[in-house]
Amino acid sequence: MPSMSRLRTTAMMAALGLAACTADKDAIVDPAPGDDTPSFAAVQATLTRACGSCHAAGSGRTFTVAMDSAALVGSGLLNPLNPGASPLLVKARSSAHGGGNVTAFTKGDSALVAAWAALQPNVGANTLFATRTDFAPTIDGLGEALWTQAQPIVIPIGGGWAAADAVAMRALYDDHYLYIYLRWTDNQASFKRQPWIRRDDGTWLAQAAKPTPAAETEWNAYMAANAPAGGRFDPEAPQFLYEDKLALIWNTYAAATHVPEFETAGCAAACHDPSKGGKPGTTYNYARQDLAAKKYLTVQGQILDMWHWKLVRHNQQSKVDDQHVRYWAPVNDATAPSGGRAGDAGLEGYRTNPATSGRPTFKSRLTGHNNPFYAIAEVDTVRMTDAELAAMPAGTVVANVLTSPMTGNRAQIDGRGVHDNVAKVWTMEIRRRLVTGDDKDVQFDDRTRAYTFGIGVFDNAQIEHSYSGMPLSLVFKP
Repeated sequence: MPSMSRLRTTAMMAALGLAACTADKDAIVDPAPGDDTPSFAAVQATLTRACGSCHAAGSGRTFTVAMDSAALVGSGLLNPLNPGASPLLVKARSSAHGGGNVTAFTKGDSALVAAWAALQPNVGANTLFATRTDFAPTIDGLGEALWTQAQPIVIPIGGGWAAADAVAMRALYDDHYLYIYLRWTDNQASFKRQPWIRRDDGTWLAQAAKPTPAAETEWNAYMAANAPAGGRFDPEAPQFLYEDKLALIWNTYAAATHVPEFETAGCAAACHDPSKGGKPGTTYNYARQDLAAKKYLTVQGQILDMWHWKLVRHNQQSKVDDQHVRYWAPVNDATAPSGGRAGDAGLEGYRTNPATSGRPTFKSRLTGHNNPFYAIAEVDTVRMTDAELAAMPAGTVVANVLTSPMTGNRAQIDGRGVHDNVAKVWTMEIRRRLVTGDDKDVQFDDRTRAYTFGIGVFDNAQIEHSYSGMPLSLVFKP
């Protein structure tokens, strides 16, 4: 009989429009009476003792000690083919782990969990295989039959406020480009990125992305405070005015820029919370941004390549923002809002609709003061007159994003997402040259190497992304 994790994985892949692959094994293994194979009960008791204080049920973390065996097997936190390299075990021994090196998790504990993991089906796969193709997919977010050539993978995500709990991926490549297909659930597309709105008293206000969290609040507490009584947090609630985004973050492999810790800790290697001594965390602090959780690296010269798609700012141009994560020392200055995240050389392709005497300045000569995308192309902008602004009633919305072509190294990634409002899923396609020559980019110049990456989904969220709790790998198939 197939295991529950196998059934869950198959169902997840079917819901995402993918065909499931055959698992290496069919069933979760637990010992028969008298067998000396570690039982899941022993594994769960060990994990509860060592990890329960931080990873209890309801903690919002990717791993919780309340997970049953099926959930743990399908989580991607185990590597049955190399149990000692399981993210669940590696992170417990890593300084990148939010709780630090878990001294209560002994070598014996690790051996027990590894022995049980070695017998489990390899359904929580963390390797994306790129298949060679003679035909390039069209990068339009619609998907096409060509993608069925590529082996699918379903990656569990958590820790943020996305509706999705997994992302489906496929990859293709040819002599010049890497192509990536992604699909994830989302109840609706979020376009309303911080628009200008006229208030009842006649004044205008550019809206905040969300009600400002109190200093030192963490994401989970903020979500709980903004959820309806007895209900679930809804990122599409009217007080949240942002956009959907997706990010892929890659290690780089030049000797000077490589981040060794990313290979075992994944995105946690770049997630630092100064209020927690630099360990991973989710602390807000808008009054002192140097005390808020940020993306940055702690070794000068190291670089992670970040591909950052933003629905409102980039989708109309079919582009993905080519950024990177670099060294940053937490200081309360102009660098603090971005931390170690920066754009590659070139123009970013967007800006806010500026204020003139406290009012929005531009509209589109084609679509007026707003459109379904909440963004206006710079080339189409025309200044609004005092008379037309005065005639607009309270509640009028004016787009607050002006878009223009991206340039330089920042414009090297093509990508487009399309949301299906019936199926309630995003489909996205990405194309990037295998080799760009930019030292801020991962160079796919060695097809025998495994390239480590992570993924984050931002569901109408500025920073509160749901992410893969394990390092992922891209491998090129001959």
